[in-house]
Amino acid sequence: MTTDKPKWWQSWILYTLIGLLVTLGPYVGGYFLLGEHSIASEDLGWHTRDFESEVSRKLFGPMGYVEAQVRGETVILCCPRDIEFYKPDL
Repeated sequence: MTTDKPKWWQSWILYTLIGLLVTLGPYVGGYFLLGEHSIASEDLGWHTRDFESEVSRKLFGPMGYVEAQVRGETVILCCPRDIEFYKPDL
């Protein structure tokens, strides 16, 4: 009789993937819901997302970079004190 126990690292990989999927959904949703979207310049292809606080802008900075890469256009993240530009790598 054999007992096939799962290896200890297999369960940790599964739990890590589940944790990433559970946190990624609210992160992306928060980016689109909390940032007010507008088009800064239609002919240049610039899009802005205006956040209410600097903490939100810094928190969603990586998502701004991803949006710039996916759209292929410049994304500007704004807050009352600061502005940050994300340009696509063309």
